[in-house]
Amino acid sequence: MNRIIITLLLTIALPVLNLHAQQKNTEMDISAIRAAFKEINTLSLKQEQFRYESDGCVEDGIVQYFFKGKEIVKVIESGSIGDGSWKKEYYYQSGNFIFSYEKLIGGSAGGEVTQSEYRVYAKDGAAIRCMEDQQIVQPDSRATQTLATAGKLLKAYTTKNFAAALCE
Repeated sequence: MNRIIITLLLTIALPVLNLHAQQKNTEMDISAIRAAFKEINTLSLKQEQFRYESDGCVEDGIVQYFFKGKEIVKVIESGSIGDGSWKKEYYYQSGNFIFSYEKLIGGSAGGEVTQSEYRVYAKDGAAIRCMEDQQIVQPDSRATQTLATAGKLLKAYTTKNFAAALCE
């Protein structure tokens, strides 16, 4: 009888303890990403800027690369189309994407202007937390697209084909 009770308690307790450990690890990873973000934004970084356009995708597109030595640590991509505009920031550590911040502003002509924010925290090529405005949301296709775009932007620095990286 005691073995049954102990087995039952372990069956219930172990998944709960494992979930708690995963949440603690995620919080530690996010703290490390925030520290890297702060460090990158306090450094004096070398910058290179490029302009691009693509019909149906972007007007007045700008891509800015920020370097710590020869390493790309930050990319800002901004542009507009129609009545909307955006600014997306991508952060890297040791060549790996770790964080993005996206701000979208839009609205119809003469109508109310809306703004939204989207964040992706990443580790080992996977999203570990996504936020829409200030709310935590489940990673979805938008997070997957952000991860892919972050990789394409690193490659686009060499090719300078920003429309291919950002519009396809």
